Amino acid sequence: MGVDGLSIDLIRRGLASERLGRHIYLFGRTASSCALARQLADAGAEEGTVVLAEDGARLHLAVLLRPDLPLRSAARFASIATLALADTLGADGAPDAVECTMAAQGAQYVILGVGAEWRPRRDAAAGVDRNAFTAAFLNHLDRWFTRWEAGGIGALDVGRRASSRLIPGEGGHARQ
Repeated sequence: MGVDGLSIDLIRRGLASERLGRHIYLFGRTASSCALARQLADAGAEEGTVVLAEDGARLHLAVLLRPDLPLRSAARFASIATLALADTLGADGAPDAVECTMAAQGAQYVILGVGAEWRPRRDAAAGVDRNAFTAAFLNHLDRWFTRWEAGGIGALDVGRRASSRLIPGEGGHARQ
């Protein structure tokens, strides 16, 4: 199914994480994968729950995390999504456009949202595998989350400096 659509089974095959992706929800068009993840979080969903939605050339992904952090630190914590994206974008088949969002509900949970868009012709020509991209992003996100848990926000500084070459507005240029 790689190029044509997302498959929970194919994504799970690529996961190394024991935490992220144990529960994956897959939708077609939806108003917001983050809003769906928020509803699941409010209903008691486990940390690591992933909500995916596919809308033509666009993939929407939201991950529910329950870090132990004060609300004022949530925005800095969300940089783990940017770092995970920078690591994932180094692979072949990177999307043409990406965006990151974050929503925090007090100290109860954080939802990290990512949107990625591919040009349809490029998908077919390059053999882009969105399942592999999704699994790679979740693996990188888990690695950065584990690093944050071990050393706090300071543990992310080295990664942020290394990734600045890939992140626009951080002193470097995005990968073309």
